[in-house]
Amino acid sequence: MNLLDVFQDAETRVRFPEGSVIISEGSTGKYMYVVLQGQASISLRSRDLAVAGPGDIVGEMALIDSEIRSATVTAKTDCLLASIDQASFMSLLRHVPEFKFHVMEVLGARLQKTYEMLGDE
Repeated sequence: MNLLDVFQDAETRVRFPEGSVIISEGSTGKYMYVVLQGQASISLRSRDLAVAGPGDIVGEMALIDSEIRSATVTAKTDCLLASIDQASFMSLLRHVPEFKFHVMEVLGARLQKTYEMLGDE
């Protein structure tokens, strides 16, 4: 699924300059984001997990789970993101089956990376 095609014209765009914190681990969250432009670093306990680029999602766990952010996301470059609230997220899950599978793939890959990172401790 190409999320860039779906969200390129989104009205809910947010800009983050390089180095700014987009999401803080442990904070509450009401939005997830689709990266439209730029790169964002995803970290857990100050250790890098992944880099999200155009078409990738970040912050989805807050909409799935307890609304507590499980990782920190920092703008590695200037970023343009589309924000997605809970209602839009649920609508996408209900009406766009490819989106469900995309979110599951992302979660699986990040969970595997987290297990690997914890195994290194």
